[in-house]
Amino acid sequence: MAVDVVVGVFLNEERFLVERRSPDEDVDPSIVCLPGGHVRVGEGLGEALRREMREELGIELKAFQFVCKNFYVASNGEKQNAYSFLITDFQGKPICKTAQEIFWEADIERLSLDVDRKTIAKARALRAK
Repeated sequence: MAVDVVVGVFLNEERFLVERRSPDEDVDPSIVCLPGGHVRVGEGLGEALRREMREELGIELKAFQFVCKNFYVASNGEKQNAYSFLITDFQGKPICKTAQEIFWEADIERLSLDVDRKTIAKARALRAK
């Protein structure tokens, strides 16, 4: 059975916000990926997205838009339904609270996961509409 996770997509011109996971993480160590995390039992997707972005980046979401749902299998074998959202408005400046580092990236090929590359492409297309 798959667990639900939420993913935040931040676009700034041609760049997008990514995190480099710590090398000591149990799941997907050292990868460069979009920020996100697990949905807790009884928690809605929007509520989980707000909480995760607050916990990981120290920001408060004001507006976001659904981009896509992806299926992903993490390095520990965990099956995930990943619900990705384009963050359209937030308060605060993203800071690195849980990962090794966060940074703005322009090269989609530097993302470790194919699922994240596809998500960025879909988010860019959605934003262009």
